Amino acid sequence: MTTAQTIRLSESCDLLALVPYRLGFHPAESAVLVTLTGTPQGTRRVGLVARMDLSDLDEPSRGPAAAAVLAGHVAATEPDEGLLVLYTDTPDDSGRLEAVVAHLTDALDAELWPVAPDLETWVVGPDGWAHLDACDCCPAAGRPLAELSASAGALAMVVAGYGATGRRSDLGVERVTDTDALGAAHVAAEEERRRRAAVLRSCGGAPLVRGAAFGVPGARPARDQLPLERWREDAARLWDGAVASAGPGPAGGASAEALGRLLVALGDKVVRDAVVAAAMVGGGACTAEFLDPDVVVRAFETETPPDLGAVGAAIALAHRVAAHAPPGDGGPALGLLAYLAWWGNEGARADVVARQALAEEPGHRLAELVVAALDAGVPPAWVGRR
Repeated sequence: MTTAQTIRLSESCDLLALVPYRLGFHPAESAVLVTLTGTPQGTRRVGLVARMDLSDLDEPSRGPAAAAVLAGHVAATEPDEGLLVLYTDTPDDSGRLEAVVAHLTDALDAELWPVAPDLETWVVGPDGWAHLDACDCCPAAGRPLAELSASAGALAMVVAGYGATGRRSDLGVERVTDTDALGAAHVAAEEERRRRAAVLRSCGGAPLVRGAAFGVPGARPARDQLPLERWREDAARLWDGAVASAGPGPAGGASAEALGRLLVALGDKVVRDAVVAAAMVGGGACTAEFLDPDVVVRAFETETPPDLGAVGAAIALAHRVAAHAPPGDGGPALGLLAYLAWWGNEGARADVVARQALAEEPGHRLAELVVAALDAGVPPAWVGRR
């Protein structure tokens, strides 16, 4: 897919149905804030979807501070409207839920005064969903959960290729169990490592004259870098071909051999950054176009909302590469996946996968950047500019 996707949501059930797909999992005992921003066409655009545990928000001692953190993220998007969805197995515990709402309302008022939006608050329980406060539009027992799963919003997300796992922990990457596929990927990866090592030797390894990588006048590579450039171009074409060949389901697309080769390719920072940049720019951009560091820098500075089709395709392929990697060797693909998830505003998935990458490859720089951004509450540059 080469164009940004538009999913039209018209009813409250569509917005509520969107939440698990935007988070990547079905939240439990959680408060989820959804921001909405008006457009020149008179429609509303979904912005931030941010989640926090109810247990962090309901206590008198720490609830206000936790709410202030969440409100700060919301304020950065400059919303026109806000939707609060409370997920709980005890929807009748009105005192607890009202405390959460009060803390969040006070925090949003402080951050967005004097134009803080009113919060439309819903509760999703084990048997149904309804407004938190009594109203004429919701039955006393709430609406059936089936309305959410069968809504136009949920169906549109599924058709667009989005999914939602049962738990947050399920957002990590599990290795495939097909021993033949794993073996083929491993053999191909080893062959690609030997190929890359030979290329590096022919180019003098990685040594460059000091400053050559940064455009210092007169600085030149120690040896001819053409073989390495060609290897990177081949890797970029392999990635693009794998994206283009992707089929439905986890088994569709590139062969196990190609996935093994891509694992090695993603270990090359120039190739990895080109993959990230091409996904960020979207629109069918070729990865090889971004092997130039100057072009990569411009792509990373973009404030344009992501092409969800391009980012989603890159995430799906990175997931498959990681799933075919030997245990402990998945760092390159996991780090890429974490960064792309963060850029696509899938914070929960980015956090889980980044920590998985660091467990397999301590010190993985891209994964460390993702964790640092999430811990500091730093959103992608485009958030708030949709």
